[in-house]
Amino acid sequence: MSFQSYLFSISDSPTAPPLPFVQPSIGGNADGGSSPPAIPIQDPGVDLAKKTVCIKVRLSTMGNTRKVSTSQIEADADKDLLRVSKHLLDSAELKAIGRFDGEIRRYLYNLCLPFEVGIHLLPIAALQVVEQRLRQFQTEREQLVNAFIQVYPGLCIDASKRLRGLYNPADYPPVEEVARQFGFSWQYVSFGVPDQLRGISQEVWDQEREKAAQRMAEASSEIQVVLRESMGKLVQHMAERLRDSADGKPLRFKETTVSNLVEFLENFEFRNVTDDQELQQIVKQARGLLQGVGADDLRNTGELRTKVQSGMASLAAELDAMVTRAGSRKFRFEEAA
Repeated sequence: MSFQSYLFSISDSPTAPPLPFVQPSIGGNADGGSSPPAIPIQDPGVDLAKKTVCIKVRLSTMGNTRKVSTSQIEADADKDLLRVSKHLLDSAELKAIGRFDGEIRRYLYNLCLPFEVGIHLLPIAALQVVEQRLRQFQTEREQLVNAFIQVYPGLCIDASKRLRGLYNPADYPPVEEVARQFGFSWQYVSFGVPDQLRGISQEVWDQEREKAAQRMAEASSEIQVVLRESMGKLVQHMAERLRDSADGKPLRFKETTVSNLVEFLENFEFRNVTDDQELQQIVKQARGLLQGVGADDLRNTGELRTKVQSGMASLAAELDAMVTRAGSRKFRFEEAA
């Protein structure tokens, strides 16, 4: 990623330590050289920049609601306080696309890391896996869109019958135009300071470079808190659902109670770009508790259930203390999804 080459000086070798940053020279130095001595950067953002790339994903679909004028609505109320809308189409195919888009977003959420709104930090170690999965998503989504396009004309006829006086033909564009409203694309983008800015103003370039470096350092801290919080919620939820109810009977729990935590543990090596050793130890213990254990095992084996519940409760307490020490987050990851 170009950001890594002009925001930080980084060795091409993944095992080598980062090279020191050399402050750009404006007018030479006292001994006649063109560059001052190298100044090392002690910044967690350097390591983060080495281990991640920025990926921007765009999902678009047709809007399926329109506002309805309150003049068309009879109500015993002050219409200035009413906001009424209508659904254009009642389509199982369109709903399937919406559910599928949610699946794509969840996939990215579970593998990527928090950064700017609309941009994910993707661990380089997971790049090929994610790229291949996004291509699969793209093919599958095109099939869902084509299925919707095939039934669209009939859905428009059905809408005219069901909406009656609220039906507006202008809300239903030609099928070719509707097809263009569906899009799914992604690109790997740069985050940093444009090189051309340096030729315009060295001072501004230096200021912006410092801001970018600080933003990456903040992102590094944010990522650590996000991962700790995420695992804390999953572990706490499992500990709670494995308890017995007031009448002494085991509480019911869903498959996702186990599968969501297992997925987090499986993806952790990709996502631990801040090298959080404390969390790594918690992950190791959780893996040990769930080694070879499935949801049915926890439902049917009381002794195992008690052991896992006790272990998860202990890990939840440790994670809660770790998050408290780390402090609050600056923004919510959901904003960047």
